[in-house]
Amino acid sequence: MSIVKADELISEFSRKGFHYSKDIIFDYYLSLITKPFVILTGISGSGKSKIAEIFAEIVGNDDSKSYELIPVKPNWRDNKGLFGYHNLIDGGYYLTPMIKLFLRALADQDNPYFLILDEMNIAKTEHYFADYLSLIESRRIFEKKKGSSLADLKKLFRYETKITLSEAIILSAIDINKPGVALKIEEYRLNRFSELWKSTFYGGNNWTAQYRSELNQGTGRLANRVFEKVADGEYRLKDKSALSADDAATVTKLENMYSDIFKGKTVVQDNIVLHNCNKCIDENGNSCECEHCPYAAEDRYLCELLYDKETEHYYVPSELPIPLNVFTVGTVNVDETTYMFSPKVLDRSNVIEFNEVDFGGLYSLSPAQIALVESASKLITTPDFYFDAGTDMPQMRITLPSAASVNDFASKCPTEFDVLIRLFAVLKKHNMHFGYRVMNEISCYMCNAVVNTTYANREQVAFDNQILQKVLPKIYGSYDKIWNPLVEMLGELLNTREDYSGLDADALIDKLKQISGGTIKSLELNGTAAKTYFKYPKSAIKIVEMLEDLELAGFATYIK
Repeated sequence: MSIVKADELISEFSRKGFHYSKDIIFDYYLSLITKPFVILTGISGSGKSKIAEIFAEIVGNDDSKSYELIPVKPNWRDNKGLFGYHNLIDGGYYLTPMIKLFLRALADQDNPYFLILDEMNIAKTEHYFADYLSLIESRRIFEKKKGSSLADLKKLFRYETKITLSEAIILSAIDINKPGVALKIEEYRLNRFSELWKSTFYGGNNWTAQYRSELNQGTGRLANRVFEKVADGEYRLKDKSALSADDAATVTKLENMYSDIFKGKTVVQDNIVLHNCNKCIDENGNSCECEHCPYAAEDRYLCELLYDKETEHYYVPSELPIPLNVFTVGTVNVDETTYMFSPKVLDRSNVIEFNEVDFGGLYSLSPAQIALVESASKLITTPDFYFDAGTDMPQMRITLPSAASVNDFASKCPTEFDVLIRLFAVLKKHNMHFGYRVMNEISCYMCNAVVNTTYANREQVAFDNQILQKVLPKIYGSYDKIWNPLVEMLGELLNTREDYSGLDADALIDKLKQISGGTIKSLELNGTAAKTYFKYPKSAIKIVEMLEDLELAGFATYIK
């Protein structure tokens, strides 16, 4: 990922002719790294697709197409529109923009890539997107285990083209871990790091002779310089103090690489089966010429021909994961041509709403016009809820939510954690509560917010976002079903919640009406009023909107 100054991120949006507040962009970033599936909903023309496109252009790899914007088709009834299919008539694979994006991302795993699904609810999401959702949910933390076999190593590591045979021999010595002991060449040659290098790069006919030559022939070879011959056919790695500065630095780099391979945790996930051929195939039915095909499942990334950047040629493997550096964004409009999302989809995403527009921030309006627009606006901005001034934007890396995230959230933000438990209790009473996934993801978002900004009210603003984006979207239904839970939730968001404890829904709404002048509608929760009465004002505004819909129509949904 190209290094982007946090302040330059905003200026780049402006330079491209688009206006978004800092807190919207920061919320978008936090949502993506917490769970790389974000739904953008709101009125048509409010900038949903553009924030996704421009963000991808700014933070993506300058040398590669870092995003695909794919218009969802109304006739999508299965996953072929996204994943393509193997044409059994000509033997080729029908390549979709998404598959091409995945293959580019796998070839460039240090940079973020973005899948943007435009109008994703114009077809039933559960029909074409079910496999995708399942693959995302299959991700889990895997404790790295050293093991001893080549298969163990392949699960954790693959060589890049810049690794030389000499470096593989040094890694073999580090892996054997017998400092100061001279070993036969055969012991180094049969080590899994050497075997992996052989299976990845070697194309000759006499592996034993080449391996021996790497240790014996001249000072031009790194292995010859860093190993010393103790007896005929026996070598040991020299102490770094006996090496030149450059060679010592190389050995240190390889020691650190070895440590990184086995320490900590990694993310594992399931793959989708694309075809049954034993080699990678292209759209014309040609098989991959890579010598490593066919390959076992654990070797699937050893093929280096999946994507050729110069020729824009793609080979499709038999199985494919969702690359961990791919972030998915869906844009949504709601009208008579679209379908409503199921709780399954909403549960797996952060839903960011774009119903408010800031004309005053973008256009040259008169003071009177600005005042008129602001009087009707429910827009709440917290411009300081953003990366710290002068800092670099962190790299886009997913942070997999887990039970540890919940414990971390409870420790760092005890007030907000207590409110979340209260909201859970309200919803549980009405059998509308959320599960472990939502709890983990809210907690992960909160932890990400705390570490990415020093803004004084970051816990409060971040938690308001999460009520709005993770708890409320799944609430929908008739007056009888959701009136009481919405009112009770609203009471938990008040600045002076203690004054309303013990009141049932009707009594609580009467109290709120007294404040507002007699009716729910006259609460008029614009930004100023919401911040006066509620600790989490954006969520309160949304709840009041839904209560008004219930009074007027007897039915309410989050997305409208």
